[in-house]
Amino acid sequence: MKIPKQALLLDMDGVTIDTEPLYTKAEINLFKEYGVKVPKEDWFLFKGLSEKKFYELSMQRYEIKEDIEVFMQKGRNYVKNEFNKGIPFMNGFKSMHKRISPHFFLGLVTASPRHSLNKIILNLNLKKYFKNIVSGEEANKNKPYPDPYLLMMKTLDITPNNTIIIEDSLTGLSSAISSGAYVIAKTGSTPIEKLSHIHHIIDHLDEITVNFLEEILQATK
Repeated sequence: MKIPKQALLLDMDGVTIDTEPLYTKAEINLFKEYGVKVPKEDWFLFKGLSEKKFYELSMQRYEIKEDIEVFMQKGRNYVKNEFNKGIPFMNGFKSMHKRISPHFFLGLVTASPRHSLNKIILNLNLKKYFKNIVSGEEANKNKPYPDPYLLMMKTLDITPNNTIIIEDSLTGLSSAISSGAYVIAKTGSTPIEKLSHIHHIIDHLDEITVNFLEEILQATK
């Protein structure tokens, strides 16, 4: 079957793989070292940030006095410990991939640095699901700028009006919206009241069907 020139681009953490709880556990352990207990309402601020932005923001917000390189390395070690316990795919991802891949180009776009992305690619055999994977580090600017998604569109030779993006964090959603593509927000990482400007909202990847995506693209033309 010839694949039409239309694409579905996915964020990695919180959309493709269920790493958010693992990052949260690692971050709690890291902050505990410095006597910091993060307020519940603050956690969404960290979702979808690049690695560097996360460490810079957290040090500034909680007045952590530490060399940033030392702080980052400690954080990476905590993340590695959690990831070594196993990284699950998001519920519904594999069945969604099976439904959509014959009809849409698929691309994975993450703000994660290439060094950690490569480990995840190997551990989960992500190349089985995505021929094209972009780290935000490879773009001129990382999320929340649109550059990572625009880079993927260029790679796939796809225009924004033929592209749908699924994101879950405020940072990722800002990147996706700015790219000019149609954007679907998956709930879970961002308070629902902050998603009112997003084109469509889903609770589960089972809601993503070929007909649903094609209706979206037709309605925007």
